[in-house]
Amino acid sequence: MTTNAFVPLARKWRPRTFADVVGQAEIVRALTNALTQDRMAHAYLFSGPRGVGKTTSARLLAAGINCRAASGPTPSPCGSCESCQEVLEGRSIDALEIDGATHGKVDQARDLIEIVGYAPVRDRRKVFIIDEVHAISAAAFQALLKTLEEPPAHAVFILATTERHKIPATILSRCQRFDFRRLTDTEVADRLSEIASREGYSVDADEKPAPWVEPAALAALAAAATGSLRDGLSLLDQAVAQTGGRVTAGDVALLLGSPDRTALVALLTSVLAADRAAVLRGASELDAAGSDPRATAHDLTLLVRGTVRFAADPSAPAIAGISEDGSAALRELARATPYSTLLRVLTFLTEAEGMLRRSDVPALALEVLLLRLAELPRLVPIEEILSSGAAFPSAGPVAAPAASPAFAPRPAAAEEPVRRAPTPAAKAPAAPEAPRFVGLTPLEVAEPEPEAPVDAATAFREAVEKRHGNLGAALEDVSVVVEGRGVRLVLDPPSPPLAKRLGEPAMKKVLDEAAVAVLGAKAAVVVESAEPAGGDLNAAAAAADPATLERENLRKRAAADERVKKILDMFDGEIAEVKPDERKA
Repeated sequence: MTTNAFVPLARKWRPRTFADVVGQAEIVRALTNALTQDRMAHAYLFSGPRGVGKTTSARLLAAGINCRAASGPTPSPCGSCESCQEVLEGRSIDALEIDGATHGKVDQARDLIEIVGYAPVRDRRKVFIIDEVHAISAAAFQALLKTLEEPPAHAVFILATTERHKIPATILSRCQRFDFRRLTDTEVADRLSEIASREGYSVDADEKPAPWVEPAALAALAAAATGSLRDGLSLLDQAVAQTGGRVTAGDVALLLGSPDRTALVALLTSVLAADRAAVLRGASELDAAGSDPRATAHDLTLLVRGTVRFAADPSAPAIAGISEDGSAALRELARATPYSTLLRVLTFLTEAEGMLRRSDVPALALEVLLLRLAELPRLVPIEEILSSGAAFPSAGPVAAPAASPAFAPRPAAAEEPVRRAPTPAAKAPAAPEAPRFVGLTPLEVAEPEPEAPVDAATAFREAVEKRHGNLGAALEDVSVVVEGRGVRLVLDPPSPPLAKRLGEPAMKKVLDEAAVAVLGAKAAVVVESAEPAGGDLNAAAAAADPATLERENLRKRAAADERVKKILDMFDGEIAEVKPDERKA
């Protein structure tokens, strides 16, 4: 006794003719012409996203080559002969389907090359369909090169992949390439509607005899499939199983964990109106309804994307899965909201999807994201401020803007420039105010000077060490003297190589930056070499006792060291004697 086993829709309604392939008209035309004219290539490469018909087209091509009901290759395989049935079901002895992930080693490639040499058992040609061919190792690809370039006359290779960039260029150059495109939501929804009707489901929005599927539900499933017809059919199977044959848009929203599109349109309206309270209420309602924050952000991104399209092209088609009222609301938002604001919102949402995936508390992350988006309409590009002729007060320091550098607060009224509010004691109009921006001269905002630290020399050394570790180490044997805004680096004893290094532009830049960070904008660094009072260092060194000269140099270096100065000040002492560190000898 046999029972009718359930067959998933994606397998049951796999195309059995080229006419059933959805959304790949150009590729179908090229393949059918090749079959009609019997101009078959020895190797093909089918690339594209998942679920768009690559493996199905490979099977149809193999069936067209070997259909026994025709006298030669045909673009319309019968689908009923023994060869066609075996090919379309993936069990033909002359049309071998190979999984690249499990046959990717070089030894398996050699076995395949050996099989290629054998003639077909029954059909005209031996067809090798290698799915996910990008999983084959580099050595296996190298082994296949010669066979792909010059296979036997009876062999045809069809390679399928979702990651064409992983295929070596040497393999690509030996194949005819066909790039399958991602299907549109409309194409997926139309195919789902057709299959649902064939399965006995009513898709009429008015008459709903059981079982039935709402058009809005099919549109939502198509949007969730992201261009993959196989994913759309799998989701339809799941929706029917979950609802018992009465599939509504609400059921699909619960299945996908995404909120109702009408609620999302209302939330987007609140965001673009900069209504914080409404945004918080909308986020709370979505959380209470059990919506997945990631799905909410994804759907909101699609809505904003559609709104940007409406803003760029008012005649753009309506967004799939949105009611007429919802589409009208989005068109009104596109008309009333500046295009730059919509682009900023879309950019924020696009960048935030990865953050939501990594977040441990995605609901909180979504709420923060929505509040940040609600602040964008309050901001205006600096170019608009420049063109508005707004003015600063004629006197007094200029306050730093609270907004980010790229934006400034929007004026209270678009037609009136921002002006200084009069003081209560003002009796007459003030003198003409200085313009905020004059020509192309950049506005200079006074920055507060840093307070000089108590130990400026040590702070300077630390600043240099932070910016350039090797340079900081080189300054250990250099005396640092800070006088006002100036820093003197005294080389004692003199060292021409070190002086030359400190004078290099890159080193000088580090020293100047450290001085500015410690002492302020007008700080300067000078490098000096210590010389004896006589002036001629070589003569003085020759006349002096070497041991005495060495002790004198050590005493000077110790007296100039900031740490020694601190100890002497703490204990009110003086340097009695200086000896070299024999451990370093």
